[in-house]
Amino acid sequence: MKNLLKILLGGLFLCSFYSVNAVAKDVNVAFFLEWATPNQEAKVNKAYDEAMGVNINWTNFATGVEMTEAMLSGDIDISYSQGMTPFVNAVNAKAPIKIVDVAVEYGMGGTGCVVSNASGITKANASELEGQKVAVPLNTMADYAMRMIAAHLGADVSQFQLVDMEPADGAVALVDGNVVAACLFGKNSIDKALEAGSMLMTTEEATAAGITSFDITSVTDKFIKENPELVRTFLEVTAESNALFAAGNSDMAIIAKDAGMSVEKTTNQMSGFGFPTPAEQKSSWFNSGGKVEGMLAFMGNMFATDENPALGDYSKTIDTSFLPD
Repeated sequence: MKNLLKILLGGLFLCSFYSVNAVAKDVNVAFFLEWATPNQEAKVNKAYDEAMGVNINWTNFATGVEMTEAMLSGDIDISYSQGMTPFVNAVNAKAPIKIVDVAVEYGMGGTGCVVSNASGITKANASELEGQKVAVPLNTMADYAMRMIAAHLGADVSQFQLVDMEPADGAVALVDGNVVAACLFGKNSIDKALEAGSMLMTTEEATAAGITSFDITSVTDKFIKENPELVRTFLEVTAESNALFAAGNSDMAIIAKDAGMSVEKTTNQMSGFGFPTPAEQKSSWFNSGGKVEGMLAFMGNMFATDENPALGDYSKTIDTSFLPD
């Protein structure tokens, strides 16, 4: 990831001659499968295309790290519901991307660590994970969850034998007995892992311990400068979709099919999600010293390296000017 960021950032910074009046004919947006959100109805019904007046190309990614890499290579303009962890790692490496809104608040409802039942390891003896193989997609929100849960339960992550795996692969590895635990996200992947294991901490236990998080919408600096109205309209359509869901008027069948899950799993997953309104975001998320700046600073220090240290000020990685009124 570090070397790729260096290469890609070098290329992006050379392209400093943005055309302010440019208007994209196509917009490339990243999203996750197994991560149901209200705006998937607008995605399927082409509401974004109609409102923005362009063709929207949606691409699903297995992890937020892959989203970031695609943004830096120029293949993706907007990442919807990108995890804070990959975003922080990217901006620590001076990536030219910005947070423009909070997409999903989920505590640990969509993310967690599953431990093999055969191992006999539970939250009571979580330190026994030390020396064991643990599957996790590194530098993602699952990685963050693993670190937070382990710290709360008195286990030293530095002593884990970490195996970098996408959620679906990690779930299979757990079921096959190739790893003792898997930290992952995505309803189908978690359910697969639970065929052979149990949650190390439940959503309720994690929330009570203060282990919560949220995903964001991120946009490249280049796209923001060239297409500010498209960014604004994208967020307007998203907010309208969230309002429909809050009013109980979303078509769950459409959302479920697009998310690659059953209606039952989709409804269950989304019951643990929150979708802050623009007004809520302005008042308690993006206000000075609010949730976003606080989490950026916390995660920035957690994932900092000698090569990519934490930033002294993360406020410059935020642009709330596109949030609807």
